[in-house]
Amino acid sequence: AFASSRYYPPPTDINTEEGANWLLQVQEAQDCRKELLQLYGITDQQRQWLARLVTTRRIVMVPMTNALGYDRNERTENGVDPNRDFPYDVSKPQKCMQTIAGRTVNELFQRHLFQMCLTFHAGTEVIGYEWGAYPYLPTNISPDDTAQREISQAYSSYAGGFEGTDVYRTGTMNELVYAVRGGMEDWAYAGSWDTDKMIKCEPTQYGGYDKNRTVYNASTLRAFNMLIETSDDKIPKDHLGTSRDILSDSSYEYNGHVSRNIRLALTAIELVQPYVVIWGANMVPLKNDIIPSMERSGRICRQSKVMKIPQGRNDTTLAWYVGGGFTVDYTTIMYAKWDNVPEEIHCEQQLLDSDLGRGFRTAKATKGPTRWKSDWMDEANTVYQGQPMFFATIDTSMFQPGDQIAVYATAKLDQGWNYVPDGAKPNNIPPMSHLVNARTNDDWRHENSGKIIQGRQEWYSIPLTLVISDDPRDVNTTDLSDRFVLSNFNVDDRHDLDGRSNDDHEWNDTKTKTNPTKGTSANVFLFFTFSSALCILAIYKVRNWRQVRQYRRERIRNREDDEAFVNEFRTYDLELRELT
Repeated sequence: AFASSRYYPPPTDINTEEGANWLLQVQEAQDCRKELLQLYGITDQQRQWLARLVTTRRIVMVPMTNALGYDRNERTENGVDPNRDFPYDVSKPQKCMQTIAGRTVNELFQRHLFQMCLTFHAGTEVIGYEWGAYPYLPTNISPDDTAQREISQAYSSYAGGFEGTDVYRTGTMNELVYAVRGGMEDWAYAGSWDTDKMIKCEPTQYGGYDKNRTVYNASTLRAFNMLIETSDDKIPKDHLGTSRDILSDSSYEYNGHVSRNIRLALTAIELVQPYVVIWGANMVPLKNDIIPSMERSGRICRQSKVMKIPQGRNDTTLAWYVGGGFTVDYTTIMYAKWDNVPEEIHCEQQLLDSDLGRGFRTAKATKGPTRWKSDWMDEANTVYQGQPMFFATIDTSMFQPGDQIAVYATAKLDQGWNYVPDGAKPNNIPPMSHLVNARTNDDWRHENSGKIIQGRQEWYSIPLTLVISDDPRDVNTTDLSDRFVLSNFNVDDRHDLDGRSNDDHEWNDTKTKTNPTKGTSANVFLFFTFSSALCILAIYKVRNWRQVRQYRRERIRNREDDEAFVNEFRTYDLELRELT
């Protein structure tokens, strides 16, 4: 639903094949955005959120882990419960990795370095986390309980309830479900550090399984793997939900089993890592956040977010927000001329404190909640567009016309997750998960199968480039980086604000004089070029509307009883005939 998997940058010349492709992409993207809003209730803000998630996260899904059991409509795989087939708190080597389902999950963990996992089941309606193992009865509390408790409550809140079904209850698996031996959730969370409960598996099924595949390093198994018991009914027949308002946590009318668990899964994808986003400057928003499929090598981020601001201002206001966590313990703005930004800073990774140098100024620091924190509206300093927003004012009057200023927002999140509650087991153990330590412990570094998790406390935004206007009469703040608006801004030209050199801003009568003959031929050429572009757009528009028309006819065949939808199609059909 993001129009095209290919990103076309704005062309330097609209009268080319590249320009035509760009015009088509603009039209296609605009149609897609309208359809997302009109049919599904997905706003531009939500669409940008989804684009950020798919661009900055590695998402691995196993849609049907126990394929044989599904095919036979039974819980087990050849008589073995895959849910109890993992080498944690198991008495015999023959009692684990007996199933293809268990081995599939094991191989995925051996090849990745997961921080967050969800496992969907049915039989009750709860969200459970560690512990769910016999050795930790009756206390039930893990060293990572503080984070797990807050995350599970966010899952429940965003998933919501619907007719006849309340929001998910949350708690430890020992409390809400029952303790098990060989459970996947506890194995994935503690297998790399609670090693006295681990065993090498030697099953006999399917010709056996190499026991060395159940030998793990100190990094592999430290994930939050929460149990989602989705429904009292194993196969619910109704209240599945719809695609309408699927990203709205207040959509009681359209909510259901499927739609609420889509939101729950998106919450896990969101919370796996903190991030900071600069919203805009002087209350002018940036049109783009992260664009999927866009190149990010070198210092290309220098021109991915660009705004022109008036010269001489001592009250330039920056707005930003923070995601991927709950409590913003510290956040601020830092800025410097791009000429003074150390060369070590580029677009392919987070900044390192050691690379910052001395060229950056900082604004006054602040703190507050993200939109994921419970009761965040009571704690937020400012609420804008339905989420907590942070603001800072900086003095840009000392910069010269044409200067380019690098602006970063930075934040530190969820330091309270380091708290270990009384009664946590094992005794005297700090939080052991990747998720907690990756944002609270700078020294945390773990590797597995070429994947690396490096801990850090401070997180940095994609930079915003502020360009000081060359024109003293210019009082507006302008987004120069909107990919759907033509702009020839070039970061390599110090005074290139909108495709013109500094001299082009001078009004000079001698520069406006043109050759009449040359101007006439140019006008004729532009007329035919513009006419051709209109024809291309018209053909594309008709073709696109015909495709949508066919799609809606198919939907009508399945929904002939929906009178409102049929009337909508008839209106659409008349519009298409008029356009044709």
